[in-house]
Amino acid sequence: MTVQEMKIVTLGETAVGKTSLIYRYISNAFDDRPASTITASFYTKTVIVDNKTVRLLLWDTAGQERFQSITPMYYRNADIIFVVFAVDSANSLQRAIQQTQDIRHKQNYKQHIVLIGNKCDQPNLVKDEAESYAKDFQIPIFFISAKSGLNVQEALQQSVRKVLQDTQAENQKPDKLIQEVSTKACC
Repeated sequence: MTVQEMKIVTLGETAVGKTSLIYRYISNAFDDRPASTITASFYTKTVIVDNKTVRLLLWDTAGQERFQSITPMYYRNADIIFVVFAVDSANSLQRAIQQTQDIRHKQNYKQHIVLIGNKCDQPNLVKDEAESYAKDFQIPIFFISAKSGLNVQEALQQSVRKVLQDTQAENQKPDKLIQEVSTKACC
């Protein structure tokens, strides 16, 4: 059985719940007092999506400003980048928007960017603005609660599924081009 690896990186400001999101996903639990991430932490989880076994390589990056210069090193060659913000913080949404724009302006970016609005069990102060931005820039968005687990599994499963579908479609393109060229040739 073939196991495909998929690199997933979380970005976002300090205290938006990046560590809690990953911890909820891999253990289906919530830690009230997670330690601050220094530079980055790494986790793995093997899942089955659409009858395909996928080993997720989950990178949890530090949100502190002093670590922002090394963040691109972690999301380079990532398949999925979760840009996390707290729905009760307009500043964290603005930082998330800036991060998505920075990623999109990098040369040869191919990552699947996903906006994650965490803490949806808190008053949602930025939902309309976040949805509008996501729609304008065609970025998937999920509102989750790492605390309660709401939509955490769905966000990851749907994102992994989308990358698998895109990869399959991309792998089929060269065959189609070769067929078109060979059928149009004459003599």
